Amino acid sequence: MLIVNADDLAMTPGANQGIFEGFDKGAITHASIMANCDYFNEAMQGLQERPNLGLGMHLNITYGKPLIQNSLYCNKEGIFNLGYLNLLKNRNPEFLAAVEAEWEAQIERVLSNSQREKLTHLDSHRHVHMIPHLYKIAVKLAQKYNIERIRLINESMLHSLLLTKRFNFLLNGGIIKYLLLRSFSAIDAKYANYYDNIRFYSILYTGVIGGDILQKLQDAKETYEIMVHPSVTALDRDVRFYDEAEKAYRVSKDREKELEAVLVLKR
Repeated sequence: MLIVNADDLAMTPGANQGIFEGFDKGAITHASIMANCDYFNEAMQGLQERPNLGLGMHLNITYGKPLIQNSLYCNKEGIFNLGYLNLLKNRNPEFLAAVEAEWEAQIERVLSNSQREKLTHLDSHRHVHMIPHLYKIAVKLAQKYNIERIRLINESMLHSLLLTKRFNFLLNGGIIKYLLLRSFSAIDAKYANYYDNIRFYSILYTGVIGGDILQKLQDAKETYEIMVHPSVTALDRDVRFYDEAEKAYRVSKDREKELEAVLVLKR
């Protein structure tokens, strides 16, 4: 079984169109929505037309404007201003309660604007839900809303290398992210494992998934979750982004290549 999950639904018009096209004509099976983003209403309209597209929550505390304004995670303009290091260090109970309230508001916004009884999964922008003290919040919300899957990074480096025979992650920082998230996931799984019998693939090769890789994993006996970020980048060139790094990622040619990859393979 292959779960092809497209992250960042609702972030931009290009992301919305790419994800919906990838579901309508290709291999995408699930999408993770960002409830606080500017193109949420457009995303919800597309979802109403696609009741069979699995919908999960892309929990967010680092990009755009929150649903609940709070100086613990916002700047004076009301925009998220926390980096990964801030989140790693901050275990203040008041801050954690604020994060929980914001994440619950994001879940509630999705459920109240859709006809779905529940969400299929939880993950997060920049994988922040895997930070152990934030993972506990994700588990609490999953239990409250009867969500059965929370993404963990249990990707095997050896398996990925043998599958792709590519080493570009050594130059793009992928190895550092991989080691950090693998460590977090090992801790998280001991606390509560909502990722049983699923193998994750694509942290080492984030954003550069090809159709050949999807085909190999579709033919595998195990269940895999593949994270993709397809987009129609021409729609995003004049979009207002909240940081330049996100803009560079969203308008990269790699987004179009991932869209091509998911269109090559059919569900």
